[in-house]
Amino acid sequence: MVKLSNPPLPTDIENAIHYWLDLLAEGKYTEAFEYTVHDPYYAWTPILLEKVINGYGLPDENEDAHKYSVTKWNEAVTNGRARYKEVIFYDKHGGYKNGDFLTIGEARYYLPLDGEWSDLTAIFAIMQAKDFTTLELNDIHVL
Repeated sequence: MVKLSNPPLPTDIENAIHYWLDLLAEGKYTEAFEYTVHDPYYAWTPILLEKVINGYGLPDENEDAHKYSVTKWNEAVTNGRARYKEVIFYDKHGGYKNGDFLTIGEARYYLPLDGEWSDLTAIFAIMQAKDFTTLELNDIHVL
């Protein structure tokens, strides 16, 4: 899992998400999965991560359907849709969850798909432990 400094800056979070996106763009779904922590509630696996991205937010089960793929974030074009990113730090922390982590914020980031920025959005919880901060992948859906 990614380990960021405490407290993280918004640029630290954004850089970590860029790295995660680059792993996805390279087809490294297992490495991207392992880069974040996971709440069992969301049931993420590397295979589900790939299927949800391929299906533009829904697990792709149709072999004949177009399969979307992540583009490197610094190569995607806007083509009418601006790149959306948001990093929010909570004034009051959300309490401990997922072991010894404290939820201190949330990040939302559009995914670059097939060369363009899409409205398919990855949502991360920003989780703080005693010595570091990390990201928890919560959801990927059309925002």
